[in-house]
Amino acid sequence: MVALTGVATPRAYAADDDRAQRSAAVLRELVPSPDGPGCAAAVGERGEVVWEAGRGKADLATGRAITSKTVFDMASNSKQFTADAVLLLAGRRQLSLDDPLSDFLDDPPAWTRKVTLGDLMRHTSGIPDYQDLLEAKGVEVTDPAGQPEAIAAVLASRPEGPPGKRFSYSNSNYVLLAHVVEKVTGKPFPAFLQQEFFTPLHLRMALSPAVDVPGKAKSYAEKDGSFTPDASPWKQYGDGSVQTTPGEMVRWADNYRTGRVGGPALLTAVTRGAVGVGDVLRGRGIEAGRYGAGMLLLPDNSLVHRGDWEQFHSTFKVSPDRNTAVTVVCNADSPDHFRAANRLLAIWTT
Repeated sequence: MVALTGVATPRAYAADDDRAQRSAAVLRELVPSPDGPGCAAAVGERGEVVWEAGRGKADLATGRAITSKTVFDMASNSKQFTADAVLLLAGRRQLSLDDPLSDFLDDPPAWTRKVTLGDLMRHTSGIPDYQDLLEAKGVEVTDPAGQPEAIAAVLASRPEGPPGKRFSYSNSNYVLLAHVVEKVTGKPFPAFLQQEFFTPLHLRMALSPAVDVPGKAKSYAEKDGSFTPDASPWKQYGDGSVQTTPGEMVRWADNYRTGRVGGPALLTAVTRGAVGVGDVLRGRGIEAGRYGAGMLLLPDNSLVHRGDWEQFHSTFKVSPDRNTAVTVVCNADSPDHFRAANRLLAIWTT
């Protein structure tokens, strides 16, 4: 069991400031009924939580409500920490984004000599998704599978196209990057994130795949109006598995303004070399953008990412000036969480 400690307190505002009320209305629209699964949301300004709330149930069996302190799996919104870990090591000259993947493998397949760490970070490696590879081998998401199984499946495959040519989102890229960090540092990846990011920034976060975290919401699949728990024993990391609250995510977002961890070099590297994604994310509400270090840079200079694992669905977004951030996360399918995040950001920036 992993315990998360420390709780942020929202800033107080003048009585005539209606932004909190307008934000609460967005959450009510997103979660019409408080009796089923729901969502939590938070807004941060320059590292301080200015509004946060939850609506719905974290646990249908016990009736436990979703609150601002409810913990969720942030799924692919965890990728930014993996990318920043790699950039941190690059800034220390312990690796380079131009290094081939083969440099960090004990028995590398020939194709890994042509895939760079930058290709992995920007999803231009052409490597197929390990989730598809495992399922093709008969390993379902309800079966036990961890980091070794995922990496073995990837290395037994081949890129589906020439590396460095085309954006193709694949969770395999970030599982491999976590492996690289472990190889370079000699430390377990969760411990590295704790040491370099979570502890220095006083963040109530943990990288804990398929582990019981106190206060965590349960994930629910819906069918014909009924909800059933949806949990997987898969234990991969690097591509997901950061456990935290929306409030802690918006506190973390201030590092994109301050560079407290990584300095100006890391902030520049987050978007340097970002590659166009074309229209492949249009179905997720993103018309255009360029993918950098675990984040998508939109045409207006805002940063955004989405996460989906089990039935945890989240949107994380940082304003163009990096002063304001919002996170919305739900414990059941919620098609409008991306739009809700955009509406919340508009409320607090206009």
